[in-house]
Amino acid sequence: MVTVPQADSILQKNSVSCPSLRVPLSAATGCVLREHVVADRDLPPFDRATMDGIAVNSASFLKGVRQFPVEGLQKAGAPALSLKSRNACLEIATGAVLPKGCDCVIPVEYVEMDGRAAKVRDEFKARPMFNVHRKGSDARKGDILLRAGCRLSAAQIAVAAAVGKSRILVSKTPEVAVVGTGDELVEINRPVKPFQIRRSNTCALAAGLALSGYTRVKRFHIRDDQKRLRAGLKKILAKYDVVILSGGVSMGKLDFVPRVLKQLGVTVLFHKIRQRPGGPLLFGKTSDGKPVFGLPGNPVSTQICFYRYVLPYLNRANGLVPGAAWYVALSEPVTVKTASTHFLPVTITSAKDGRLNAAPVFPRNSGDFVSLTKSDGFIELPTETFRLPKRSVQRFYGWVNIS
Repeated sequence: MVTVPQADSILQKNSVSCPSLRVPLSAATGCVLREHVVADRDLPPFDRATMDGIAVNSASFLKGVRQFPVEGLQKAGAPALSLKSRNACLEIATGAVLPKGCDCVIPVEYVEMDGRAAKVRDEFKARPMFNVHRKGSDARKGDILLRAGCRLSAAQIAVAAAVGKSRILVSKTPEVAVVGTGDELVEINRPVKPFQIRRSNTCALAAGLALSGYTRVKRFHIRDDQKRLRAGLKKILAKYDVVILSGGVSMGKLDFVPRVLKQLGVTVLFHKIRQRPGGPLLFGKTSDGKPVFGLPGNPVSTQICFYRYVLPYLNRANGLVPGAAWYVALSEPVTVKTASTHFLPVTITSAKDGRLNAAPVFPRNSGDFVSLTKSDGFIELPTETFRLPKRSVQRFYGWVNIS
């Protein structure tokens, strides 16, 4: 049996690295970036208007000019026009290049049109470069805009598109097999007998993977039969990059997973962690280096082990740079009745002072998965701390991947 820090160390020392590939930007959403993205030119690439209105020379306005003859229209996407007279103006659209000779954009709501002249209302105060997005003010050519290791969400995709990255280098998402074990489990669309339960764990694991960007997932189920388990896992281990099992890793007569994995050449690097819930967790590697996780079958244990160990491992393998750890303050005292590391589901609320408060959600047991729907994640309570006071600060892991 290992401690939680020892398990973390073993997982980190035995990390794998997913290969990278170049894909169309349209196929990169949710992927992890494996190259720096740099600006191919200044951003913005020209002085641009941030308002619809008129473009003027601010010096004329400051000298008292309030009525400006209109010389033309500066459209967005058109080359810069030139102001012929310093006391004139050009109508201008949002996003258009600032015309030559102009250094100020007066919003349309402060302008009254009188024939071919624009009259500026008295309350408007002009200054140089007002309502102008300066060239290069966001980034200079050659600046790193996105660093390798970030996940490509909407904002990152927009930046990549803006610099012309029609194809981009990302981590190849691993193919993951999620394997449930147990004779009592029935597929969710089949009739269920009084002594059976539906296969919720594999559905939950597949959902957690998909929400975290791992969509190449296949669910399997194998009954509690050693020969069937060996035959099924042999095929699965050969085909998939990552294998996550649920159930069959504890001490019962039908818990065949550890012994079958060893028979199939999997090196078990740890089995059992000094924690609650989820103590029977197993981690190993195949002879060709593929990671194998054996999660306990109780739903609360399965979920906590997945978010505490499996998902961080996959993110590391995918090259994702982790975000800062999240910490929350207990909203009430908590008594821990074990000398092991304890994981406690909590609901998070935000106080007006900015503090995140964690209200405990106590599952009736490690099979009470309904209680998890009332929580936002879980906190990690340290070993040998039996009573934690209100407002004590603890590490938080969210059901939504916030890192």
